[in-house]
Amino acid sequence: MAGRRRRVGGNREPTVNVRDRHDAAGTRQVARGGLANLGGAAYSGVASFAITALVTRIASTEQAGIYFSAISILLIAVGLASVGVPVGFVYFLARYRGLNQPGRFRAILLSGGIPMITFGAILAFAGVLFRNPVGQLLFGDGIGSSATKIIVLISVTLLIAICAEGALGATRGLGAMRPTVVADKFVNPTVQLLALVLLAVLHRTDGSALVWTRSLGFLAVALLSTPWLLRLLRRKGGARVLDKDGWDSSTREGRVEFWRFTAPRALGQLAQVGIQRVDIVLLGLWLGPTDAAVYAAATRFLVFGQLAGHAIGTSVQPRISMLVAQNRTRELQDLYRTSTAWVMFATWPLYLTFLVQAEWLVRIFGEEYSRGEHVLQLLSAAMLVATACGAVDAVLVMAGRSSWSMTNAWISLVINVTLNVWLIPILGIAGAALAWVGSILIANLLPLAQVKIGLGVHPFGRITLYAATVPIVVFGLIPWIIDYAGGQWVSALVTLSIGVVVYLALLWRWRHVLGLTDLFKNRRRGRTLAK
Repeated sequence: MAGRRRRVGGNREPTVNVRDRHDAAGTRQVARGGLANLGGAAYSGVASFAITALVTRIASTEQAGIYFSAISILLIAVGLASVGVPVGFVYFLARYRGLNQPGRFRAILLSGGIPMITFGAILAFAGVLFRNPVGQLLFGDGIGSSATKIIVLISVTLLIAICAEGALGATRGLGAMRPTVVADKFVNPTVQLLALVLLAVLHRTDGSALVWTRSLGFLAVALLSTPWLLRLLRRKGGARVLDKDGWDSSTREGRVEFWRFTAPRALGQLAQVGIQRVDIVLLGLWLGPTDAAVYAAATRFLVFGQLAGHAIGTSVQPRISMLVAQNRTRELQDLYRTSTAWVMFATWPLYLTFLVQAEWLVRIFGEEYSRGEHVLQLLSAAMLVATACGAVDAVLVMAGRSSWSMTNAWISLVINVTLNVWLIPILGIAGAALAWVGSILIANLLPLAQVKIGLGVHPFGRITLYAATVPIVVFGLIPWIIDYAGGQWVSALVTLSIGVVVYLALLWRWRHVLGLTDLFKNRRRGRTLAK
């Protein structure tokens, strides 16, 4: 429906299509959420890297390896126990918000929350009950009684973590990115970092003590996100959301619908976490904590790019769900392409720098970690391909193809584990890196083909061509030439500093072409158009 013309000062304003105004408002809302999440991701990435660097400096490589292995086991357990519920919350709450049905919020939260907490409690109880055999299975005989303590701590933290993840997923589904930014991106790593500093002062740097810092981070997120969710529910849906009438006769159908979507996603999420963490666990078991520590430290550089990509991907999920529910394919294509360019703008300078300057970067953790250079290079090259696919899995999942996502993830995990079993005994940490590269490529290229064939959308266009060309020249080609000519770390630092200035200047110069103006639209105007 076209908008009416309005006479201003003797001139007529051009007709503005109402849907276009809402589309622009929606894109700006996503952009603002993405920008806030990106800022939080930047801080979280720096803090996470600082945590890794501090652990490698205050603890021996063996104790650091125990810590990294334990954290990997914890995150795999969280991926299993959360059974995909946080993503289900995002999908259904955003969907019913877009359809203006707040009365269904409570049913969705109960349909997902009760099974998630119940299953998590069962896993935690089993972990505590069988702590001795589980500790020996996961850590071997090398660390003695510490394995039992770590398993108990992981079991307790598991319950706290899934509550935190569920609450954050629900707030995102209700259209609020601030809880994720504040609680998960700022408070969580800050608490961990401060706790590590305290342990260093107290000279408590054994593996089990280090794991406590991650537990405290999850606890802080849970304490912040849960009351935040309750306030959002009251504001978004009023009494209908929290009143027991929300649990009506349609709840059974709602539960079936929820788990039809979420169950495949739960398996897919578990596979995705496994892809990222199983190699550290296998390295610790087969080669020992020292190799696990070197590998984990080298891969920590990737967290900067991963958090940036995840921040933007997280911010577009609710909008994608709404566009699919309203069958607006053109807007979905535009959003996918634009958000992919934003991911590339944010991550390609990082991955290209890691690729070219890996020799100097891994030495930050100490000379004993220099063996991680080729690990960093291999994974950085793979992540360039992955980020060029954009938030492809988010598009697939928010379009209701969670079973496709699950299948893709498990194919990637099988490839990852198979390659790890084959290559780690032959190549050590380089073999683990190659296994991860293989799974990264499958996990992104396969769903890319699926969204093109199944949904008719893809991330490639002029905007993504710009997003690739500019960082390749500024952060890839020029630094490589200088390094090849014999440059040292000082020249690399100078080149990088100049590159950042040039890059920001080019982005500002081409901000309209690159779609970056949406990131800086007036917040009040965006809220007005969205109404």
